[in-house]
Amino acid sequence: MGQKILLLIISILLFQFVNSQNDSDVKMKLNGFGDIIYGQPFGNAANKATQDTFNKYGEQNYLSGMHKGFTSHGIDMLGTVSMKGNLKFQTEVNVEGSRGADGGALDIEIERLYLDYGISEQFGLQVGFMFTPIGYINRNLYSRAWLMNSIRFYQAVESDAGVIPNHFVGATAYGNFVLPKGNALSYIIGYGKARDISPANENFANDNPGYQFAGNLEWHYTGESEFMLGLGGFSNEIHTYNIPDYGEMVTITDSSASPLLLQELGFNPYIKYSGKLFDLLVEYTYVNMVVLQGDYPADTKLNTLSAELAINGKIKGKRFAPYVRYDFIFFPNGGGPYYGLRVVSDNVLTKVYTPNFNAIMSGIAYDISSHNRIKIEYIHNFDGPFQANGIFLQTAFGF
Repeated sequence: MGQKILLLIISILLFQFVNSQNDSDVKMKLNGFGDIIYGQPFGNAANKATQDTFNKYGEQNYLSGMHKGFTSHGIDMLGTVSMKGNLKFQTEVNVEGSRGADGGALDIEIERLYLDYGISEQFGLQVGFMFTPIGYINRNLYSRAWLMNSIRFYQAVESDAGVIPNHFVGATAYGNFVLPKGNALSYIIGYGKARDISPANENFANDNPGYQFAGNLEWHYTGESEFMLGLGGFSNEIHTYNIPDYGEMVTITDSSASPLLLQELGFNPYIKYSGKLFDLLVEYTYVNMVVLQGDYPADTKLNTLSAELAINGKIKGKRFAPYVRYDFIFFPNGGGPYYGLRVVSDNVLTKVYTPNFNAIMSGIAYDISSHNRIKIEYIHNFDGPFQANGIFLQTAFGF
């Protein structure tokens, strides 16, 4: 309810401001991204030892993307209102729907909603709900099938997976310094609300009293090719509760509930290269979850990696790119004190089994037009309860 009221207030204030301006002072732009996928997993479980635990305590829609038949990630609608005085309002909404005997369901998620004041190229301010300002993938490829070579979305930044803090509510400062010979140095730093008691909960309107600090520094070269070298980092003070066993239900208002105070410390270096012959993207994330207060026995570690190489070719003047990609997400034993936590209801918390993800993908991306990319991809899972193999087809569009 609080989130809906806040969205209503922001919308009213925005439209009042826009309506008070001359038409020449306001420019509106709408972009959209979407895709349709056909998938066919096959084979036995990659790691049969994890299958029984996952079937009993796991989330059956995890791993994102290992689906059968036709599906879609929905449509992302990105609206930008540019106003006089270097002021910009941007909102991004993801719309997903289904049809069935129950009459169907419509799911609308807010991906971004913020105000941007660009004071100069070297300094600007943003306030609102936005992607956490870390790394390259989370800021640029979240829910962007059309801009990706591969079909699989990046699991580490999926909201439902609850791995890294992919969304952020608060304020950021950013800027870019142009250097000689095609070089530039950009930064973005932010401060705002911490992650919720469950990592899979969006923190748009949570009541967690903790804080979150995040930032990214990037060196950028542009010439005949493009090269980026960056380092992101984040710190979260998380107030939550200890759930010792999978499937255990804990009412957090009971006196028997065991509170935890955690400090999540992470950094993620990355490199990105785009050239005539090939494209390369490598991003690694390391997280140390420190137990500041509570009865969880020890600090824990999380590691993720995404590495992709695409060979750039052309067929009749259109990009044709074979690629190979390797990803892993290695959770601490038992998911640690945080990653498996899920909210059942307002005051009830449980713990699910979050298996490791370790897979290689290979495929071909072909741009049939400037707004449509088609792909075919094979995946092999080395670990986890998921079927070991899969073949997927995708048509992804953007405008």
